[in-house]
Amino acid sequence: MLKGIKKKPRILFVDDSKTVRKSAVKILSEDYSVSEASNGKEAWELIQNDPTFDVIFADLQMPEMNGLQFLQKVRTIDDYRTAKLPVIMITGHSDSHAAMRAVFEMGATGFISKPFSDIDLISRAHSYLDLTRKMEQLEKLKGVDRLTGLANFTNFEEHGRKTLSISIRHKLDLSITFLELRSFDEMKKDIGKKLTDKIIRSVADKLRHVMRDEEVIARIGEAKFAVLMPMTNRVKAQVAVSRVQNQVNAMVFNTGGNKIHLNIVAGLTGTGFNNKGLSFDMLCVRADNALKSAIHKDDAQVFDYYDDRILKAVKDLPKEDILSDALLHIMDGNYNKVSDEDLGLVVEQLESFMEYAAIRNSMKSGTQ
Repeated sequence: MLKGIKKKPRILFVDDSKTVRKSAVKILSEDYSVSEASNGKEAWELIQNDPTFDVIFADLQMPEMNGLQFLQKVRTIDDYRTAKLPVIMITGHSDSHAAMRAVFEMGATGFISKPFSDIDLISRAHSYLDLTRKMEQLEKLKGVDRLTGLANFTNFEEHGRKTLSISIRHKLDLSITFLELRSFDEMKKDIGKKLTDKIIRSVADKLRHVMRDEEVIARIGEAKFAVLMPMTNRVKAQVAVSRVQNQVNAMVFNTGGNKIHLNIVAGLTGTGFNNKGLSFDMLCVRADNALKSAIHKDDAQVFDYYDDRILKAVKDLPKEDILSDALLHIMDGNYNKVSDEDLGLVVEQLESFMEYAAIRNSMKSGTQ
């Protein structure tokens, strides 16, 4: 689309009468991009291949698949956005009250009667398009990812900052994991957006099923997810992440004779011994860096920031006599005998050791 040219909203108009369809296209085409379908079956195929419509008009009485059957498929589709679309049913004089009631109970947004006037059709299209936009704005405020119904990153951040503040104040454990499907870009090129969207929704459903209700699950990238785990130490977090990976990696999708096996990797982090100055943004950076490390290592499924810190703490512990002499002075209470030039090194190494000790204690308590 050329810069400066506004994209028209999209309407799907479904009616078995060619005359009615052409009339609707003529009325609406100035302000909307209108696609046509002659029955519910044809419309259903259009939606599955291109779920980007904003409003649907559908006749109640049609061959092959009538309006009620079509509406039922729309309302139960896996695609979160499509399932919430406004669907206006087109009714005629022969349609019974019982039929209209059944369609209403199935989730019809509204009705328009034949024959309709230009102003009737335009006003309905405008009103329900406005409804769609307001719902989208509301869902953004609610922080909902439209494809999966999970939280979006804004929602995840909001919950995360509050949870971290409570965790630090009350000395509670908090873990975060970032997860991503390995080689997703190549998968998308091979099988297309329609099937990869289905895979993303299936993974989201699996995360909902496996994780606890109190955990916040978000979609933060095309094939990237995040889980906030309150009151969860690193051992329990690893167990939960492994459970997720086992179930997701066991999923198989058929694509015309070929089978797609998933491989989801994870980066894990959380609060530790020294949380002074720790922000939720810092935790997210740690989790993202851990995830990148897992992705870059072909044999890695989980990269644990805690484990990395343990190795760093051990590696950084000095073997020189500086620390030994300083510890003797500290144990004797002669703090002033630690020289100014050694003080910074001693403090740095003791902080590393205390973090190492806290993590070791966490591991020990988690296995009991």
